Amino acid sequence: MKRTLLGAVAVLLLLSLVVLPASAQTISPWTTGVDLQNLTDTETSYQLQFYKADGSLAYTYAPALKLAARGGANVYVPNLSDLPANQYSVVVSSEQLVAAVASLNSYAASNPEFGGGDIYLGTANPANTLIFPLAYRNHTVRKWFSTLNVQNATDAAQDVTLRLYNSGSSSVAKEKTVNIPGNATYSFNLEDAEYAAFGPFGGATVTGSAPLAGVAFSLTKGRMTNPATNFLDTMNTEYRAFIGAQLGRDAVAPLVYRNYNLWTTGINVVNNSATPTSVTVTYTNANPGVSGGPWTETKSVGANGMEVFYTPSTAGLPDGFFGSATIHSDAADIAVVVASQRYRSTGAEGVAYEGQIPSAATKCVSLPVSHNRATWKTGINILNLGGAENTVTLNYYSSAPGIPNAGPQTITIPANSPKTIYMPTDSPTAPGFYGAVDIKGTQSLLVVAANSRNDVTSHGVASNYVGINYTCP
Repeated sequence: MKRTLLGAVAVLLLLSLVVLPASAQTISPWTTGVDLQNLTDTETSYQLQFYKADGSLAYTYAPALKLAARGGANVYVPNLSDLPANQYSVVVSSEQLVAAVASLNSYAASNPEFGGGDIYLGTANPANTLIFPLAYRNHTVRKWFSTLNVQNATDAAQDVTLRLYNSGSSSVAKEKTVNIPGNATYSFNLEDAEYAAFGPFGGATVTGSAPLAGVAFSLTKGRMTNPATNFLDTMNTEYRAFIGAQLGRDAVAPLVYRNYNLWTTGINVVNNSATPTSVTVTYTNANPGVSGGPWTETKSVGANGMEVFYTPSTAGLPDGFFGSATIHSDAADIAVVVASQRYRSTGAEGVAYEGQIPSAATKCVSLPVSHNRATWKTGINILNLGGAENTVTLNYYSSAPGIPNAGPQTITIPANSPKTIYMPTDSPTAPGFYGAVDIKGTQSLLVVAANSRNDVTSHGVASNYVGINYTCP
């Protein structure tokens, strides 16, 4: 078998937080589901190798059932009875081109006060330097804290150095070097006292002598209890670490909100250079019930600084807005992390994803996991980056026992415009469906999948992730 990283590649390496120890504020265990999609017309075998923190191999999952052509598969890690509860890194291998994502969630009927989760991509291209544009240490009254998880993407041990920068400062607030064994993961927990010089937010770089992969995991630790329900107001976000090729003067966010179904968005723009820059965000509507636009907002972002474009503060942007945003920097490359929140009586939800540079867009996109279920439901947010009308075909490949595949579904999207497919009402999938979606357009696309769950068990959990772009066969 070949071996690669999580993404549109033949072998995938992914950081997978399987179960984290309980604490006074995170009582419920964390669990992971790994979803895959075969991006070829040939069935393929695959396996998942789970590595302990010391780099030793803990377990290999190699199912006899192959992944069907274009098909999807779900591996729910708690169902692997031979794998003890712990935190692992995972290498996914396959014979054909596959894509995969990891869903990290924490909610249980035994602990109705807590619920959190998000989805992240693994790293298709590990690099010697990783960039975490947004990290927290005791940020706001909600007490956001980040853990930066870094995986050694090689078989040999290497020294890895973390450098933390407070927003607006070019000086290193904290530097730490650790040795990470081959295939192992090290977690820089910014809540620890040794990071006291950093905060309340800023960015980080992690450098090694060999390729690395990374995921930022952020969680609110403040007990923001809703007095009407006594539920904890807890949020969690995750995003994949950036590499240099993901930075640029322009970025695209396929999904942002302003007070839509209680969702609001902050577009976090980070300038990792010594050159100040002017940044303009342009919002384009996708809600048929909202008229007008586009709307723009401009801010100055200082050297090594960060600015947040918070949609409720954007002049003229109407309530009920959802759609896309383009972000342009005049003088320096930027990184963008898009974070959205929703507050309601049954709990709070937080999600995050990486803003994409326009050159990342392709005509083919994979969504390894989507839902039309009584609990989880998905909105597929598609942005046409082409200068002409885009004819887009969606095929849905079920991972749910007894639920059939669906499609093809064909839609059209005007030039340079977004469109949302809400699966329970707009897709041909049957109730109970979960699985992969294969998306093909006649123009280049960027896609974000928005998943949300609100029921007695979860009390509000959501997840967003960027669709995996790949070159059409």
